[in-house]
Amino acid sequence: MNQSKTFKTLAVAGLGLALIAAATPASAREKVIPAEKLFPYLDKFMKVPAQERSRMRLRYILRSEGKPMGGVKVSVVETNGSTTVLPVGDDGEFDRLPTLTQLNGKAKVVVDVPAEKKFSISMIPAPVLKLTQEYDARELALTVSESNAAMRKAAGPALALMVPKLPGIGFIGAQSGQIVYGDGRQAALEMVGGVPVFYPEAHKGAARVKLSRTPTRVAFDDGKK
Repeated sequence: MNQSKTFKTLAVAGLGLALIAAATPASAREKVIPAEKLFPYLDKFMKVPAQERSRMRLRYILRSEGKPMGGVKVSVVETNGSTTVLPVGDDGEFDRLPTLTQLNGKAKVVVDVPAEKKFSISMIPAPVLKLTQEYDARELALTVSESNAAMRKAAGPALALMVPKLPGIGFIGAQSGQIVYGDGRQAALEMVGGVPVFYPEAHKGAARVKLSRTPTRVAFDDGKK
């Protein structure tokens, strides 16, 4: 197992959408990019019925020279002139994303950076789970299976087979953890790159997952060792 693996940049590379250049200059102080190009795959994902994608979300992170690009002013401008601010955190992640209506309406995204500034955006699927020390293993299994199904449905028949399977969930910052089975048996969670990971397919009959400490973040494992 490759212990150098991290859970900071798990992305859907199989769709060729994990990293996309955004460099359409508008003036000396800003770039203007079509919303559907700056946020690839988002429109397809949002067309999946809400109840089928409720266990996952998509994270979009701005990067420049390999590092997160935070503190940037970004707005989405619709064809009627309506403007909505898209806050970006210090870690480069968008705290708000365009709506499906804005994406379908050919809205533009204005990024307040010099025209010569080069940057990219990473798309990362993330589980929707609260941060706690104990989880229902069946809920974790449903999060994995339903999220994989939602990703395939969003990709459509032509690309569904290219979507990499997300086999498990990692608990970043938890240090270690135990799987508790229905009959009382226990087993240690597998460690991947220093992160305890739960793999539902490998632990049939699991009832609970108990961590040594509350994780700082949860993330899908990409199956790469």
